[in-house]
Amino acid sequence: MIAFRGAHLEDLVLQPAQAAWRGRFDPGAGAALESGGGAWTLMRGGAVVGCGGVIDRGSGRGEAWVLLAQDAGSAMLTATRAVRRYIRTAPYRRIEAVTSVDFAPAGRWTRLLGFRSEGVMRAYCETGGDAERWAIVREEEKA
Repeated sequence: MIAFRGAHLEDLVLQPAQAAWRGRFDPGAGAALESGGGAWTLMRGGAVVGCGGVIDRGSGRGEAWVLLAQDAGSAMLTATRAVRRYIRTAPYRRIEAVTSVDFAPAGRWTRLLGFRSEGVMRAYCETGGDAERWAIVREEEKA
């Protein structure tokens, strides 16, 4: 994993379940994620296979995000280990994530990373579909 650069978004061939996000990328989006810090890029053989990070939402709360390439499969073990390391050292008391319930692999990976489900948010997605809210709360980890 390397430090995220906004240009990495342009090089990322998204998996089909995330392809709709492509229309949201403009030069400002990548620059904002880059300047916010806490973002990374996963490379394999010189190709971008994933970008992600945690956006600081203030008051010790962060929002996790990740975009993966359609051929990221063989890099997922490396990504999982690196993201777990980042989460352990991130300066947040709470890290949140949202996944579409229509894309079960995202929920499985989020749980594997240590997030706990906080429930389903009905009609949350742009498509009208449901989403699941996840969180890691530092106090819960110590319990």
